[in-house]
This record gives sequence, C-alpha cells and structure tokens, in this order.
Amino acid sequence: MSAPCLRLPAAGSAPAEADSAGGMEPPAAAAAAGAAAAAALELALEEELALLAAAGEPPEPPPAAAARDPELLSLIRQKEKDLVLAARLGKALLERNQDMSRQYERMHKELTDKLEHLEQEKHELRRRFENKEGEWEGRVSELESDVKQLQDELERQQVHLREADREKTRAVQELSEQNQRLLDQLSRASEVERQLSLQVHTLREDFREKNSSSSQHIVRLESLQAEIKMLTDRKRELEHRLSAMMEENDLLQGTVEELQDRVLILERQSHDKDLQLHQSQLELQEVRLSYRQLQGKVEELSEERSLQNFNTTSTSLLSEIEQSMEAEELEQEREQLRLQLWEAYCQVRYLCSHLRGNDSADSAVSTDSSMDESSETSSAKDVPAGSLRAALSELKRLIQNVLDGADSTVTLLSVEMTTLKEERDRLRGAAEDKETSERLLQAIRDRDEAIAKKNAVEVELAKCKIDMMSLNSQLLDAIQQKVNLSQQLEAWQDDMHRVIDQQLMDKHPKEWSQLAYSFSSGYGTKRSGDEPVGAEGNRLFSFFKKN
Repeated sequence: MSAPCLRLPAAGSAPAEADSAGGMEPPAAAAAAGAAAAAALELALEEELALLAAAGEPPEPPPAAAARDPELLSLIRQKEKDLVLAARLGKALLERNQDMSRQYERMHKELTDKLEHLEQEKHELRRRFENKEGEWEGRVSELESDVKQLQDELERQQVHLREADREKTRAVQELSEQNQRLLDQLSRASEVERQLSLQVHTLREDFREKNSSSSQHIVRLESLQAEIKMLTDRKRELEHRLSAMMEENDLLQGTVEELQDRVLILERQSHDKDLQLHQSQLELQEVRLSYRQLQGKVEELSEERSLQNFNTTSTSLLSEIEQSMEAEELEQEREQLRLQLWEAYCQVRYLCSHLRGNDSADSAVSTDSSMDESSETSSAKDVPAGSLRAALSELKRLIQNVLDGADSTVTLLSVEMTTLKEERDRLRGAAEDKETSERLLQAIRDRDEAIAKKNAVEVELAKCKIDMMSLNSQLLDAIQQKVNLSQQLEAWQDDMHRVIDQQLMDKHPKEWSQLAYSFSSGYGTKRSGDEPVGAEGNRLFSFFKKN
C-alpha cells in the first residue's frame, strides 16, 4: 500500500518542480512542452521509476532481524526506495528541464532570426510593390489623360455630328419641299417621272432606315450609288432622246414651214382658179346671152324675109324703095350679126383654147380679133354653120371638165388642208411635249442637284460616324488595356502571396504547425503583459494574407 502512495506524491512533485522550473521561463514554452511532451514524459518517468526500483533494492537483512521486526524492515526499505526514487526522479526532472530550457532558447533564437529575415523580405517586397504601384499609377494617370483627350475629341466629333444632323435635317426638309414642288409641276408627267418619284420616295425611306441602322449605311450607300448611276444613265438616255426629239422637231418645223408655203401657194392657185372659173362663168353667161339675142334676131330676120316674099307681088315703088332701104339696113344688120357671131365664135374659141391651155390658139385668136372688118367678114363667111354650136358644146364640156377638176382640186386641197391641220396640231403637241420635256429636264436637273447634295451630306455623315466609331474603338481599347493591367497586377500580387506562403510553409512546416497551435492556445490564455511570439507570428501571417 505504500508504493502507490509514493508514486502519487512523486507524480505530483514532478509537475510542481516543472512549474517551479518553468516559472522562470515564459508561459508559452511551458504550454508547448506540457501539451506536446506529456505522453513522452509519462513513459520516461515510468521507465526511470522501474530502473530506480530495480537498482535501489537493499541487501537482505539477517534472518534474526527479519524475524524480529519484519514490518519495520519492510517500511524502512520502502522509505529508502521511495527516497532514492524521489531523488533520482528529481534529478532526472532537473536535467530534463534544463534540456528543455536550452531547446527553447535555441528555438526562440531561430524563430527570432526567421522573423527578422521575414521582416527584411517583407520590407523588400513592400518597397518593390510601392515602386510597381507608382509605375502603374503613372501609367493609369497617362491612360486617364488619354481617355480625357479621347473624350474631348469624342465630344467635338459629337458636336460635328449634331451639326451634320442639323444640316442633314435641313437638307431633307429642302429636298421634301423641292420634291413636293416637283410633284406639283410633274403631276401629268410620263411613267419615267413616276418611277423617279417612287425612287425618290424609296431613297427617303432608305435614308430614314439608315438613321435607325447605321450598320447598313455603307451597303446602302453603294446601292444608292448604283441607283444614282442608273439614274444618270437614264438621264443620259433621256437627254439623247430629247436631243433626237429636238432634231426631229426642227425637221418637222422645217416641214411645217414648207407645207405652210405649199398651202399658201395652193391657196393662191385655188384663188386664181376660182377667179378664172368665175370669169369663165361670166363670159359663158355673156356668150349665152349674146347667142340668145342673135338667135332672136335670126328668127326676126327669117320672119321678115318670109313676109317680104309674101308681099313682093303687091308692093309698090315706094315699097321697093323702102324694101331696098330695109334690105340695105338688113344687110348691115346681117353684117353686124355676122361680126357678132364671129366675135362670139372667137370668144368661144378663145375660152376653149384658154381652158385647154393652148397658147398658140390664144395668140391666133388674138391675131384674128385684130383683123379688119373685111377679113373678119371673109373669115365669118368661111365659118361653118354648126361650128358655133360645136364650139359652144365644146366650151360647155370644157367648163364641166374645169368644174369637175376644180371640185377634185378643192377636194384634194381640203384633204391636204386637213392633213396639214393634223400635222400642225401634231407639231403643236410636239412643241408642248418639247416644253414638257424641258420642264422634265429641269426637274431632272433639280433632282440630280438634290441627290448630289444628299449624297454629299450622307458621305459627310458616314465620315463622322466612322470617326466616332474609331474613337469609340480606341476608347474601348484603352479601357480594356487598363482592365488588363489591373488584372495582371492583381494576378501578380496573388502569385507573390502564394509564392511567399509556399516558401514559408516549405521551409518550416513543423514550426508553422507549432506556431499555429501556440497562437491559438496562447491567445486564449493570456491577453495582457508582454505580447507573445505567437501573436506576432499571427499578425505576420495575417499581413501576408491581406496583401
């Protein structure tokens, strides 16, 4: 029963001695040694106690003393063993405490050296980081100044773009007003003008679509250029057709002038023919009147001759004288009648020759009319009896032919006049078409000028948009470069932190584990007085984690 009692005080004295020896040392070392080496110390103490118990047994006493007082002897032996064991245990504990103190001092020194080295590395890294940070701040300030310049340039371009938009709006308004005037003026134009108006409307719609979608601007410009080229070709074709129409109009005007001259000549000839016909009709009426008068005189003469033949037997000398005088008068009247008949015959011959257009007969008749009465009398005697009737019938036939020819001529002239009137109306329509073509050409010129202005505005707008897009791309590139630099800086910092942590953990894995344990235990047991080493290591570790 005494052995366990001795073991308990021995076990209790060992921590007391350890506490007395460790009272002079910092509490962090005692905590580290007590927790980590508790099992090892217990095993070592048991081994030492076993060795001391085996080595400290005293020699057996004589049988007489043992027989006299065995219990006292056993108590003495047990006390001696306990004393020896306690002495050896105290000595072992002192030696072990001294070894642990030396080990603690060595570890404290190594830890101090490592902390100084880490402080130096930290200072060096902080200095390098500050240098890099200064460089990156300078770079960022340069990039910010570039961004500010680009923003100023972008604002200027936006101002130019707004001015271009205002110009474009004004140009579009002018174009709309001008197109409205053109539509009012060219309401009765041909299908070509309607197609042009439709194309202008299409161009307006395309222009509005371009304002909403700037991505299709270049493609639409190309299509507009193709349409403008097509319209230019159409304009050239129309100009060519207009020049051909103008040449044809000049030719038609010359033809109209020639036809007008011919109409004037034909009207003059028709008037002359009408005058000749009227003159012939008057002469025919005179001839008919003279023929009737002559016929009446011939009938009177025949009646007088019959009366004279009837009264010849019963006449007297006075009557013979009267008859002779009457015969002379009658002879004179007959001569006058012959002359009148000859004149009528000559006039009928003249009219017939004139109607036939026989100038030789006309000259012959004029020569015969200038003869004296004797030649006329002899010529009148030579005239057959039915020649005057034949001449009159021939004159009637010629007059009828002249009338028929005049009717046909009048018909032809009326047809030709109708044709000339139609030609005149057609030429007037051509002249009106020429005026319409001139108005159409003026409208086409105005449209071309408007299209040229619109194209210039669109080209300027496209240039401004391209400049704005280039500035936007440059600004985006600068921002992207700044973001990339920031990401590279953060990645470099993370890499540095990982490298430092990995180096520290690779160099001292066990120490870092012990420090972590001591940090957690020491920080919970003691918060006043001098700051322990574990707290300093914890601050260092947290600093590297933050950075």
